[in-house]
Amino acid sequence: MSAGPAGSRAVRLLRRRASNAVQAWPGSAPRSAYRVHHGAMKRLGIAIIMRGFVLAAALGLGALTAAPAHASDPLPAPTGLEVLHVADTTADMYWVSECFSTGDVVQRYLNGSWKNYASGMCEYLHLTNLTPGTTYTFRVYSAAVPDIGYSQSPPSAPVSFTTLPGPDTVPPSKPGTPSFSSVTTTMASVYWSQSTDNVQLAGYYLQELMNGAWVTIRTTDIAGNSQGVSGLSPATSYTFAVIAFDTRGNQSARSDPGTVTTLATTATPSCQVSLQQYGGGAFTVTATIINTTAANVNGWKLGFSLAPTAIVNGVFNGVLTRTGGSAVITPASYDATIGQGGELFVGFTGSASPPAPPSGFTFNGLPCTGA
Repeated sequence: MSAGPAGSRAVRLLRRRASNAVQAWPGSAPRSAYRVHHGAMKRLGIAIIMRGFVLAAALGLGALTAAPAHASDPLPAPTGLEVLHVADTTADMYWVSECFSTGDVVQRYLNGSWKNYASGMCEYLHLTNLTPGTTYTFRVYSAAVPDIGYSQSPPSAPVSFTTLPGPDTVPPSKPGTPSFSSVTTTMASVYWSQSTDNVQLAGYYLQELMNGAWVTIRTTDIAGNSQGVSGLSPATSYTFAVIAFDTRGNQSARSDPGTVTTLATTATPSCQVSLQQYGGGAFTVTATIINTTAANVNGWKLGFSLAPTAIVNGVFNGVLTRTGGSAVITPASYDATIGQGGELFVGFTGSASPPAPPSGFTFNGLPCTGA
């Protein structure tokens, strides 16, 4: 018996629901997960109609009769098509799409018509063998997936770009002046603002001024504009600068230098407490411990007053115990020792009603500064 129009629509709906179940089963994976399941089922030779019956049973949809395969529902058009890193002969193309197993088709507009350029793509294509000084126009569409009821998508909006007339010789912009944080007796974090480039930035050379000459102490990628430098000496000044480079090896001008002075050695560690208070009596306590002594700190205690009515919601980098109106945080299993020049952040969140924030912080019996 053949199904009428209403029955066909119901079967198509079931098939879409079954397809979504394949994509999401056994967890709650996004639609893109179907790329794996769909290809794997085809490789295993599992018949599409059997998938439908199995999934219908799993979904509690009752017995069904198979409808003829057809592709009546178009996939959504890819969006966000853009071309970056345009050089003389190469460029990178990005977009957003459903990325089913059949992939996307990239087309180039040439001599008055659209011609297929690449197929089976998924949201990225590295363009090579381009002609210098030439304007290109591309668009993308998603190929049909007929076995689950999807036809070819409409094309994306086109994008045009012009390649460089020759090899890139433009250097990146000058990096920002280095700044510093987490400074201890033996280490510091160095940060600088990112450079830009007309094609593609590749990385940075972090340099230190040594005996009047700049020495590269580290080479980083473009995400490495924050670096920890260790092995420093107490109460000593250090000067750093940065040079950016691009994928063609062009180098920027050296940044303006930044200078940092490490902390001096002291008889006891440094302890500074920050107390943040919120509405309803909530609070967050963060203690910054810096071992400014000449030896390791083995075992430690952060003591403070805490109202018996206060509720502790969470503790980080330690274990909190309470006795009446006082409390102490002792090390977690991984931070019992603070090495020379080491830095540790420890604290907790909580609330009290009426508001009663913790106070009187000490580290190994000595008063902390701050709260």
